[in-house]
Order: sequence, then C-alpha cells, then structure tokens
Amino acid sequence: TMKKPSPKKVTIFSGILMAICYASIASSHQLINSLTALHAVDYFLITCGEAGSHHLFVQIDDLKVVDDRQFNVVVVKDKVAFSAMNPDGKTSPVLRVGGGVGGYHVYVSQSMSDEKAANYQLIFHCEDIDNMHSDTSVVTKIDQP
Repeated sequence: TMKKPSPKKVTIFSGILMAICYASIASSHQLINSLTALHAVDYFLITCGEAGSHHLFVQIDDLKVVDDRQFNVVVVKDKVAFSAMNPDGKTSPVLRVGGGVGGYHVYVSQSMSDEKAANYQLIFHCEDIDNMHSDTSVVTKIDQP
C-alpha cells in the first residue's frame, strides 16, 4: 500500500513551490510600450552587470490585440543577433542570448501599422549559467510612436 503524504507536508511543499514561482516572476524585468507606425522601432540597451552573467533572457508579448499585427524582438550582442516574433495575442518563444557581462542591444518592431497604437510588454533579465537572475539594468535609447 502506498502511503499518502500528510496534509502538513503537502502544505509545506506547496508553500515552497509558490515561493519559488513568485521569486522567478519577481526577478523578471518588464517594460510596457507601444508602436503605431510600421517603420517605427523601439531600441533599448539592456546591461548585464554581474561577473556571473551568462546570457540575456527575452520574451515579447502583445498586451492588447487590436488587429493581426505581431511584435518582433531582435537582440544583438557583439556579432550575434537573435530574433523572436509573438503569435498574435500571445507571448513569443523565449530567447536566451549568450554573451556574458555587458550591453545587449534590443530592438522591437511590428508586422503592420494602424491608426491605433498596439501595446507590447518586453520581459527580460540577465541570467547566470543555471538560468538564475543576475544584475540587470535598461536604458531606453529610442521610443518611437
């Protein structure tokens, strides 16, 4: 016969799991912005400042679907570029761009224009080799309509 875990153990385990999930979410950086014109590109410089930084984690999310447009995020570090596009109304696949400490150039564009601005959320954070959050900062270089 298989022993059932005690309610106390289940509660403790659930609490630990929730704390881990919360810590993971709380360690993310989120930047909310919008684009209207087709040619517009927002540009951010994200810096990984800790010696243990291994890569930059990035995702893009369409916050309010106003039409069929999609957002594209491009991350450039040294001589390497990666990109991801979100399915309309959903979050893009995760990008983990290796490059260690230093600046990552991040560009956000969209697939089409409209008279209304479309809002996006850029989720990012520097991580060590075990995907744990490390020191992250961001500067907005270009914020186009």
